[in-house]
Amino acid sequence: MALKHTILAFLSRQPLSGYEVAKEFAEGFGGCFWKASQQQVYAELPKLEQQGSVTYEAIPQSGRLDKKIYSITTQGQQELTDWLTQPTEPTAIREDLGVMGLAGHLVSSQVVIREIERRRKLHAEMAQHVKKLDEYLAQNLEALELKDLYMHLIIRRAIRYQEDWVAWCDESLEAIARAVK
Repeated sequence: MALKHTILAFLSRQPLSGYEVAKEFAEGFGGCFWKASQQQVYAELPKLEQQGSVTYEAIPQSGRLDKKIYSITTQGQQELTDWLTQPTEPTAIREDLGVMGLAGHLVSSQVVIREIERRRKLHAEMAQHVKKLDEYLAQNLEALELKDLYMHLIIRRAIRYQEDWVAWCDESLEAIARAVK
């Protein structure tokens, strides 16, 4: 998957400004599954426009640059549909904490414990954030359009991912505490 597919997926749901797309990566649903900086988003949108995958409407703003509201084009929707019909492979795990586990015996247990506790806190906070994103969808399951049901299901996956991290951190902290008695 490329950044462009994620941007096209956002725009397939509704037209958005570049700022709103970047905000989705930073605070919204997109940040759960794909990371992109505001600079990456702003660099990708003109490429997608040049390729004919998106178009924009310029909204004049007093004393500022025009606000561009991007929409997916028929060509962009076809590109996204073509990508959607291809099988996907699980993403390889690239996890710093996993590598730290390989060499954790070289430092004090407190160093490892401190990092696991920090990560537990981060994942617990992210789980709560993602649950908030899903509140409306979860409360209105019977009335959801299919596109929103799919959104709910993938948000549930993100919640489970974060909760699994919290559970692993708890398990690890207990195991280390038993081992260093």
